[in-house]
Amino acid sequence: MDLYQKNYLKLLQLLPGLHEMIGPAKLTAVGHADVHVDVIERHKHRIVLRMSHYLERLHGAAIPDPDMTIEVFPLAETVGALTYIDCFGSRKVFCPEMMVFSPLAKAELNNFLGQWLTKMIADGRSPARAKQHDHRA
Repeated sequence: MDLYQKNYLKLLQLLPGLHEMIGPAKLTAVGHADVHVDVIERHKHRIVLRMSHYLERLHGAAIPDPDMTIEVFPLAETVGALTYIDCFGSRKVFCPEMMVFSPLAKAELNNFLGQWLTKMIADGRSPARAKQHDHRA
């Protein structure tokens, strides 16, 4: 099993409803800031997600760090990193403006993604439960 398949299994462990996911989700764990997951694109054979861990700042709004865009191929059962942003800068696997692909960025970002997913699992993260509304009068 390669890294892309391992990362797919980890993502599925964190987001069991991934295949039906159409809106945003939060991965929560006691004592940790939420990780926000947004569906950027959804096609028959490809789902693009944005995963953002927001750091609280002393002054001003929280900032995403890290913030990753990943692509999921459900039929192949693989996940691959596309972009990465943190407080130090950003990286892309593919730069469309210059039509350039970086194998080094691809390897590094996918290794980081695997480590991040492993940490989220170890932290006990799970999808936030939707709040139930009591409609009794």
